[in-house]
Amino acid sequence: MDDKKHPNQPQLNTENHQGKSPTDPLGGNSASTNPPGVSQSGQRMDARANADSPLTKRPSKMDRQELSKLVSKSFPRRLFSKRWVYPAIYLGAAAVIIGLMYVRTQGTSVPATSSGVDTGSTTTSQAVQSASSQTAVAFHWPVAEGTQVKVTLGFFNPKATAAEQAATLVNYDGGYYAHHGLDIQASNQQPFAVMAATSGKVVSVVNDPLKGQTVKVVSSDGYTERYESLSSVKVSQGQTIQAGQELGMSGTCQFEQAAGNHLYFSICKGTTPVDPSTLLPQL
Repeated sequence: MDDKKHPNQPQLNTENHQGKSPTDPLGGNSASTNPPGVSQSGQRMDARANADSPLTKRPSKMDRQELSKLVSKSFPRRLFSKRWVYPAIYLGAAAVIIGLMYVRTQGTSVPATSSGVDTGSTTTSQAVQSASSQTAVAFHWPVAEGTQVKVTLGFFNPKATAAEQAATLVNYDGGYYAHHGLDIQASNQQPFAVMAATSGKVVSVVNDPLKGQTVKVVSSDGYTERYESLSSVKVSQGQTIQAGQELGMSGTCQFEQAAGNHLYFSICKGTTPVDPSTLLPQL
């Protein structure tokens, strides 16, 4: 037979020997890396799904802002929930106050003398002499010399016993009032001349409907004296008076009607009532 190919003989397909896969027209390895039953398109869809998952999604700018707000709100709560926070605040405030007081004290210290001479001992001596020379205000009983008087109602002492306090209350119109002075009455229960217990200035003269005519005097060292239940007055407002000068006559008043003819005498140091018997000489 002739070795020439018959023109009608079918040609052998040799494309498999050229590196092309029968299922891959573009060539390459025909072995698939996908798991059985999973296509490449399905794998890409799963990747996109995982990327969109809330667990793997990266927080957006708005999410970060909300997160920072939550952290900023919760931080003070966590801070003040600690037991040491409040003691630390108190100690810090105390340190600041003490420091300010120290600075103020240093700023108001006594300046040195301009002469530069050490006068410490002489200054102390002068201070003692000055203190001794400025004696306390001398008070006298507000009655004329030789007048026999007695105290019919004493001073209400807030530190006294209940029985002593009850004895120094004034009963008026169904109520009880503390007695912040002395009721002075003549031994014969007759009217008597009322004298200034110390020198000072008359700051007011009032005709009180409950307490009678009243004279108020301001003296040195911050003392104020009141003379109440007067029937007549011989001084006027703004007048400077001397100790022992006559102010008026004793009388009666509606507030202590049961006391009869008497003088109500009180002393205050600033605004604090003082027991006059502690400043007056013994009767």
